[in-house]
This record gives sequence, C-alpha cells and structure tokens, in this order.
Amino acid sequence: MRLAGKIAVIVGAGQGPGTGMGNGRATALRFAQEGAKILAVDRDLDSAAETATMIATEGGDCVAFAADVTQERTLAAAIGTAQERWGRVDILHNNVGVSIAGGDASPTEITE
Repeated sequence: MRLAGKIAVIVGAGQGPGTGMGNGRATALRFAQEGAKILAVDRDLDSAAETATMIATEGGDCVAFAADVTQERTLAAAIGTAQERWGRVDILHNNVGVSIAGGDASPTEITE
C-alpha cells in the first residue's frame, strides 16, 4: 500500500453529470485503496458523500466536505478540517477548474 498512513485532500472528489467515473472520484477511490485517508471535497456535498460511502464500503477512511474553489474561505476550512481530524495534510489533489464567463483567462486575471 503505497499511501499507507498518508492524508489526502482531494478537491473535486464528487462526480459530475454523465455516465462513467470522473477523475476526482477515481483518484479518491484509488488513493484509499493504496491506504490514504481521504477528505473528499466537492461543491456538491451529496456527490462527495457518495464517494465517501464507496470508500467506506471498501474499508477505507473518507470524510465528505463541501467547498467551492471560487471561495478561498471554504478551501481553507477544508484544509483545517483535515488537519483537525488527522493532524496534517500530505497530499493535495486539485481536480477542478474554473473559467470566467465560459472562456479561458490567464491565471493572473482570475480572482476569487
């Protein structure tokens, strides 16, 4: 188990619309299979909770958390929750993105 004892915060760990499995959920499941404890972060708490249930069914340790990457305070709360629960964060996997008005913008032009 390559991630045994590691603490991972996975942003975008829920599941978007459509069939199949998205990258965030797949990453959360795989990291848990490798022994990591997971904070499954998504703006859709129900979707993150589905991921957490899937992990728990396989014997893993996962907590769902609602946060929106466009609101820094919610991300800070997610990190704080992981640190409070497990004492630290070893892995931060950001599996989300945003755009302004449906278009692309330079990272220096994107604000909260």
